[in-house]
Parts: sequence; structure tokens; C-alpha cells
Amino acid sequence: MFSRREFLATAGATAGALAAWAWWKDSGSPGPGEPSRLGLPGPFPGKVIEVHHPGSVHRRKRNPQAIRQMVVQGMCRLVGCQDAVEAWRFFFQRGDRVGIKVVPVGMPHAISSPELVLEVIYWLQQAGVRARDILVFDRYKRDFLACGYPYLLPEGVHWECASAQYDDQQLRLDGQVHEALWREHRVAGYDAEVFRHLPYAAPWHDPHDDRRFRSHVTTIITRKVDKFISLPVLKDHRSAGVTLSLKNLSHGLVNNVARSHIGHSYGTHAGKTLNQCGTFIPAMVTLEPIRQKAVLQILDGLIGVYEGGPGTWNRTFSLWEYGSLFFATDPVALDHIGWRVIDRKRAQEGLPPVAQMGLDAHAAVGSAQQPTEQFHIRQPQHIALCGLAGLGVFDLAQIQYQRVEISG
Repeated sequence: MFSRREFLATAGATAGALAAWAWWKDSGSPGPGEPSRLGLPGPFPGKVIEVHHPGSVHRRKRNPQAIRQMVVQGMCRLVGCQDAVEAWRFFFQRGDRVGIKVVPVGMPHAISSPELVLEVIYWLQQAGVRARDILVFDRYKRDFLACGYPYLLPEGVHWECASAQYDDQQLRLDGQVHEALWREHRVAGYDAEVFRHLPYAAPWHDPHDDRRFRSHVTTIITRKVDKFISLPVLKDHRSAGVTLSLKNLSHGLVNNVARSHIGHSYGTHAGKTLNQCGTFIPAMVTLEPIRQKAVLQILDGLIGVYEGGPGTWNRTFSLWEYGSLFFATDPVALDHIGWRVIDRKRAQEGLPPVAQMGLDAHAAVGSAQQPTEQFHIRQPQHIALCGLAGLGVFDLAQIQYQRVEISG
């Protein structure tokens, strides 16, 4: 369990409002929601609300009624009000173009719950956001379709993806696949003008192609929404240590992400791996369109992954029904709390903490002859580095964490 100090610690004061953002004004978006007030770490730095309902999930089946109760409690506690509509209107109003970033990796169970997606859409509409101004999206269209998200959306709500599907190169700005004979519909692509240059590339990239050093933000973020809600899932991760809110805001929104984690199977230097998630994630999340528009984080902990994440292709992929949702505007504080929840479950299962995993740590689950780890070390330090970058509060003594119990 968390200590009383961790549970009740007060949030540190913020250092004034963020500066006005010239890009916002130049982008042509209406900007109705004060991006400098809502941009990361948002109006509630260091504040994390966990709402637990023992009846929210049973035998992998989610309970929509319980999830509605959890969302009402979580949003009201986060904002500090008694009315759920008021809580949602704190962030969203009529005229806002609002994105909802889902996570389809980990299907069928360890994904952004469809019931939660529908609940978010419902409350956005209650707050006055028109269906036509709601855009549900992810990075890869193929994964998105496989989870069935397009088929559950209410009439008028749109969907789109950044890329058609995964490919090793990940350099095309149109999001299409090289070998495709036709253009995929509902593929937004990436913005040529908004990117982060990092001085490393994947071994398979053409050394004469400068695109190998750049990761561009999807046009869904730069041009098509004014704000967005991130719905990450509670999971451990082979390279990043954990994949929670921050990784959903980095790898889920830009191209050329494979260069951040290159497994030993690619024959890299001295047989080692190249795992740069620790620095790649802060570099991407500090890009201004992401930082200014990611106004709300709801971590889906109904069904979590404590080992073998993010997907079922890992031999040790292990789920548990945790039955919680987490609410925050601060992704750093949220991820630090989520990381501790995962480590606590791992300890219960007799597993080392995620930060002690990896080929070099000699703590891999399984035998020495058949290691289950893919990278030399996992890198959850991206959470602390994002704190240093001003994206949120990392210090547990400065995190105001509240756990709310709803009786079954």
C-alpha cells in the first residue's frame, strides 16, 4: 500500500501561467479553451485521483454502469466540484474540436475500454461538444480497426488514424505504406513543419535520408483538434519499463518511433540493444502541439498488464483485473503512481520491479537459455526526465494522490 505521506501529500505550487503560444494563433484553430492554462502539466499539477470499483470488471467483462459512476467521481474529484457536467465544462465547451487518443495494442483485453471511450464521448456531449467535433484516433489504422472502435462510435462522431499500419521505416509523412497499390482512407499522416530532430536513427534507415533523424507529429494533433484526451492503459513495457500516459503521448502521436527501441535481433553493436525510450519520450512530449493540447489524462486500469507488456506476442504477457480508473492533467504524477501500482502487483507475483528488468540486469523472467527480455535494460526513468522537463510533478512528496472507493 502507499504510505500516508504519498497518499495525502500536497501538490507543489506552480510557477505562474504558461506563456502564450504563437503557434496556436497561427494555426488557424479557434483556440476557445485557453491552451496556456490547460497545457501540460495542466491546472492540477501533482494531482492524481484513482477511483476503484470492485464491480467494474469481472471475468474480462466491463460494467458500463460502474464505469459511469467512476467517471463522475473521478472528474468531480479532479476539478473539485459536485456536478459532472461542470467538471467536463472546465476543460471542454461547444466549439472545441476534441480528440480522444485510444490504445488498441494489447487486444482483446488490455486496450482502452470501449465502454470508457463511449463514456467520454457522452460527457463531452453533455458539456456541449458537438458529435461532429469529436475525433477518436490512434496511430495505426489496422490496429484501430482490429479493436472495432469505428463500429461502436455514436452517429456523427469521427475517427481517423495517423498511419495505415506499422512498417519498419516509419518515415512517410503521408502515413501510407510503401508497397500499397492504393491509398488508405482516414489516414491523416504527419505534419512536415512540426517535428523533433534527435541524433540517432535505426540501423535499417538509409544513411543518405535525413528523415531518419526526425519524428513528426500527426496532423490530427497539429491541425484537426484543439484539445485531446489521452486514454492510456495500465501496463508494463519491454523497453520503456511502463507504458502509461507519457508513452501514449509520445509513441502514439509521432512517426519514426522504432528508432527508440531496437532489439538485439537486429545485430546492433556488440550484440547489444539500442533502447533510447528514456530520452525519446521526453523529447516528443515537449513538442508544443502535444504539450499544449493534451489537456486530460484518464488511465484505464480496469484490466492491467503487470508483465510481458505491451502485447500478447510476449510469452509472459500477464493480465490482472485491477478495477480502477485514474484521472489527472499531470501525466508525470499519473505515471509515477501507475508505475508503483504495477510494481506492487509484480511484488505480489514474486517478480522484480520493472526498473530491475532487462538482459543486463539478469532479472529476466524465464531461464537463462530462453530469456524473455528483449532489451538490455528497461527505461522507466523517462517519467523522472519528463518531470525535469516541466511536464509534471515526479517527487512523491509533492504528489496529491487520492484513492476513492466505490462499493460494489
